[in-house]
Amino acid sequence: MKIAYGTYAMPTTPLEDAFTGLAEVGYDGVEICLGPEHVGAQPEAMDAARRRTLRGLLEDHGLGVPALFLLGAAYTTDAAQHRKNLDHVRTCAQLARDLGMREPPVIALGIGGRRDDWETIRDDLVRLFRDYAELAEEEDIIVAGEAHCNAAVDRSERAVRLFEAVGSSRVGMHFDIVHMFLAGEKEEDSVRTLVPYTAHTHITDAIKHDDGSFELVLLGKGQLDGVAYVRAMHEAGWDDFITLEVSRMVWGREDYDTWAAAQWCYDVLDDCFTKAGVARG
Repeated sequence: MKIAYGTYAMPTTPLEDAFTGLAEVGYDGVEICLGPEHVGAQPEAMDAARRRTLRGLLEDHGLGVPALFLLGAAYTTDAAQHRKNLDHVRTCAQLARDLGMREPPVIALGIGGRRDDWETIRDDLVRLFRDYAELAEEEDIIVAGEAHCNAAVDRSERAVRLFEAVGSSRVGMHFDIVHMFLAGEKEEDSVRTLVPYTAHTHITDAIKHDDGSFELVLLGKGQLDGVAYVRAMHEAGWDDFITLEVSRMVWGREDYDTWAAAQWCYDVLDDCFTKAGVARG
């Protein structure tokens, strides 16, 4: 397995600087966040010349790109918005090709919806993701939907039901272990259940409070067992990237240090690999 870092954690850092700096830290890959709050990180902000530059930097630094991470969610009741979302994914598929991502590239986005509406909107989610599956077949990509605490798919059982019902190898799960942890699942149990459906990963950390609230924190500063997670992923046969995410709860603070966070997360996850007895590569 390899270690990647998501530029979601770097909203004010140009991608050019992010690629170079993350390679210097020691990362094997970079997940590229595409969103309006991140400087120069929308497809329309990347003309042909810049795309060639970014691709060259990735190649020069030996960085893989496990996924493009799109802000926003698939669930919507607005047909026009759904078509707009599909068009955006198609645009991002071309960006993935221009950046030289491995084939087929993965494009990740949220599933969305509200936790309490799961039974009501489940069939709609299946229908929406079947449209993404059709698009993914046309564009030769994989679309990965992220389960999330407080969203409609917030636990393993719901994720399995969704992806089984969609029934396409072109649609997989964007598996962030922290959300399963917040749902009360053990790391090993979530991994065994979800790796067969997983196309992309995230790992961050959280502190759960007695009143049911929680705080998302940098990996190693919370209660998630990173060593158990890495060992379980390895034993489940995952041999791809583990991608570190830093929550907006962290990077939105005034005292946030972009590069200190990237270094801290790398050191903690690399140590998890060592303690789990899992080799990098």
